[in-house]
Amino acid sequence: MTARILEAWDLLTAILIAVCLAFWLPAETINKISTELIAFYSIQSAVIMPAMIFTAGLLRPEGISLRQARALRKALRRQMVFWVVLLAFDFITVGMLIVGKATSWTIAGQLPWLHWDFDFSLLFKAIAAFLGSLAILRAIPFVKGVMSLQALNSDITEQAIQARERAANEVREKAAKAAPFKTPDGYGKVVGR
Repeated sequence: MTARILEAWDLLTAILIAVCLAFWLPAETINKISTELIAFYSIQSAVIMPAMIFTAGLLRPEGISLRQARALRKALRRQMVFWVVLLAFDFITVGMLIVGKATSWTIAGQLPWLHWDFDFSLLFKAIAAFLGSLAILRAIPFVKGVMSLQALNSDITEQAIQARERAANEVREKAAKAAPFKTPDGYGKVVGR
């Protein structure tokens, strides 16, 4: 149970941050820093995109078995899902910051057919804070993911080089074991003279 809680540290921390910010951070403060926050999430999104492209093109067939290729494809797919979700957190957070600033963080009104007043301002702030803080906290596994991709790329490159060297050695060994070419009798003799 403790291991699962530790695995979800970023999710639990984001929930705590969202609750605290929703109740204690005034809308005016968010409006003052929204431009900087939008810039931050935009930069983070710009960093994620090359990682996604690198992940998509990482798998090469040289030097790996079909079983390895399938296992790597599955792992890279999970990695790509992580990148896409992180990118979505950034985009949604930026959208919420823009809408929040435009509405002064007040999402309230009345549903006329139900005669019910609603005020989702607190919930709106909490969701924005949750997604934004989760996007920031997931930057830590993002960096670890990029480093693991670099290590995987090195391993795949090394395997490809080893496979190429094995193939070259096999060709050299076959050439060394081959009987020398024996020319037939009369080879090179000019015919008709």
